[in-house]
Amino acid sequence: METKLVELIPMLQKGRAKLPASKHLMVLSALPADQRRALQEAWPSIPVGTRRSLMSTLAEMAESDVDADFGAVFRLALGDDDDAVRLAALEGLWEDEDAALVPTLVRLLNADPSTNVRAAAAVSLGRFAMAGELEELNPKMTAVVREALLAAIRSQDQDVDVRRRALESVSCMSGDDISDLIRAAYRDKDEWMAVSAVFAMGRSLDETWAPYVLRELKNARTEIRFEAARAAGELELTDAVPTLLEMLYDPESEVRDVAIEALGNIGGESALQALAELAKSDNESIRHAALEALEIARFNEDPLAPEVLSWLFDREAAERGSEDDEWDDDWDDDGDEDDDLELEDKED
Repeated sequence: METKLVELIPMLQKGRAKLPASKHLMVLSALPADQRRALQEAWPSIPVGTRRSLMSTLAEMAESDVDADFGAVFRLALGDDDDAVRLAALEGLWEDEDAALVPTLVRLLNADPSTNVRAAAAVSLGRFAMAGELEELNPKMTAVVREALLAAIRSQDQDVDVRRRALESVSCMSGDDISDLIRAAYRDKDEWMAVSAVFAMGRSLDETWAPYVLRELKNARTEIRFEAARAAGELELTDAVPTLLEMLYDPESEVRDVAIEALGNIGGESALQALAELAKSDNESIRHAALEALEIARFNEDPLAPEVLSWLFDREAAERGSEDDEWDDDWDDDGDEDDDLELEDKED
């Protein structure tokens, strides 16, 4: 028998260590207005540990079931007294494109007591910034998003994590003022602002930033190299291919992964040859990353004949041995990176 909300609420209020089974929690999907009000009234009486567990569990359920809609619960949780619950609620709403959410996100960005929640709100506003730039959001709401993000970046009262996430989100929008903020962040004394500046260069899709991105591909700092590789792919910088090929042997696995993705976005003969070799690897994670990059290249340029791509995917489906070749051993050998290394000197 299907569990009703009036039955579920008492279960949650008991605060047991283990949540009710997923089949019982499905009653929270697509809640009608009267049931939303009932849950809101009962919400404060649900123990905070249960509320936290509920947020993470509902997010997992929504990810595995496209028909599940827990948006009403996540929105309710944005007003929770607990920082962790509000943060989890924001993460649960990461695909929500309803413009009615914008005022709440702006309020959280401006006034939430938690730095993590303010930073997450800045990230969430990024999808609305993109929608506005693509003219998929009405101009008035687009202006609200833009101004809120710009104000957060310029505010010296905001934590650097909030300012840099706001920069990343607004960077997809056009305007000389935004370019100036990216440039200032690139030169900022705080190294994390510089990391976000390189991210923003790629998200801007403005090839003006190409010289900066190409330079930072060889930065000593792992986070800068990572963002530069991603930016090179987003900007489709063919001049970056030789360095990206070298980055396939980077000591940091996340840098190697993003270099593979960038090569797929850029395409070209040398990039595709390298990806085709990686797609033969016995290492499953390398093989999958290369195959995904080749698929991106196929959609962007259709450079591979159908029979070649079919062969690559046949290899993916085939039974593979567990022994890695020399490339794979080198790939999995993570070196230690000194995160405290200074950024290289910046050119004007």
